[in-house]
Amino acid sequence: MKLFHNTYKYKLKNNIDSRGFFIEIFKLNQTSKKIKIKQVSHSFIKKNVVKGWHFHKIQTQWNYLLKGKIKVFLWDNRKNSKTFKKIKSFIIDAKIDKIAYLFPANVGHAYITLNKENHIMYGTSGYYSKKEEYKLEFNKKYIHNK
Repeated sequence: MKLFHNTYKYKLKNNIDSRGFFIEIFKLNQTSKKIKIKQVSHSFIKKNVVKGWHFHKIQTQWNYLLKGKIKVFLWDNRKNSKTFKKIKSFIIDAKIDKIAYLFPANVGHAYITLNKENHIMYGTSGYYSKKEEYKLEFNKKYIHNK
């Protein structure tokens, strides 16, 4: 599902059998441009934590919720975009949803954690650098209004 230009939410195929399951999370052929993942990170976040707004200046990022439940917010902050300053939100419950989402540079990411334990896997097209990112304060009114 396309959210904004070059911003997507993917329903992943969950291959289940008697041994467990197998999911292909980051399929780069699903994106509109040729992007390589240079770093994969794992984050554990406790319940009721709000993270965001977090933006990359150059990097594209993929996220996958391994465990937990979160409400995700994406904010298009690309000045030349038709959806400039628009916000999309959705809830992911890892027990039910097998979803990955991708967002390019200058699309902000925020979320609130809804379960006791939340584990997120991130894939980024570049290496971590404080110089490559910027943050804006997350207004909590978005939690219930979007």
